[in-house]
Amino acid sequence: MGTVRATVEIFGTRLGLRADGDGEYLHELARFVDRRMREIADQTSSVDTVKIAILTALNIADELHKERETDQDARLIELEDKAKRLVLKVEEALNEEVETST
Repeated sequence: MGTVRATVEIFGTRLGLRADGDGEYLHELARFVDRRMREIADQTSSVDTVKIAILTALNIADELHKERETDQDARLIELEDKAKRLVLKVEEALNEEVETST
């Protein structure tokens, strides 16, 4: 996939973007950010676009960080389960070897 260009509008500002990938994906991201900025603007008394953008970025970063922690916890649990199953298999194999050698 090559470089694509797209013009998007986020919180009333038109931006020309260029990125590797899919133009529709850029539009989807822009709609997401626009929606989140509008949610933040509705929750705060600030009309400063920069402050709203920073608050939005912090909220999105918080969600991403929590999601990564959740994914990491899930992966850790999965790895622990796999390790336990492997230990059981090794123990079973060792027990079988001891039984056949006696």
